[in-house]
Amino acid sequence: MKQLIFLVTLIFCSFSTKAQNVEKETAAIKAVLTDFFETFTHPDMKYFDRNCSPDFQLLEVGEVWERKEIQAYVDRMTAKPLTFERTNQFDFIKVKFYKNIAWVNYHNTATIRSLQDNSIKKREWLESIILEKVKGRWVLQQMHSSVKK
Repeated sequence: MKQLIFLVTLIFCSFSTKAQNVEKETAAIKAVLTDFFETFTHPDMKYFDRNCSPDFQLLEVGEVWERKEIQAYVDRMTAKPLTFERTNQFDFIKVKFYKNIAWVNYHNTATIRSLQDNSIKKREWLESIILEKVKGRWVLQQMHSSVKK
């Protein structure tokens, strides 16, 4: 009987540890995604560089954006004073892990407030990302973004 109780306890602890690990990794991925989007909220390539692999691709409404296209966006945005304030909200649908790879699906809602007249616009996307864990840290490899209507 003691052996059975020990075995059940061991199995429970194993599942509990795995669940805690999944929660920890999911939180780390959410932090990477949130920080990456600062590239567009407060245009600066430092957010891209610390969250993306060198060969990262963003598939955005039929276009392929790599580092040079995102750099061009940042350059356009920083060439003049910002006229908006953006906040992002991510509602995760599914997170799946396989060794050092993660696939994530989520809804992205951007609230964009005009700094000129305080008007607010909302933009929504259905997105997916693929991340790889490199040297103990998750980095974005690819993002696919579809505008929701």
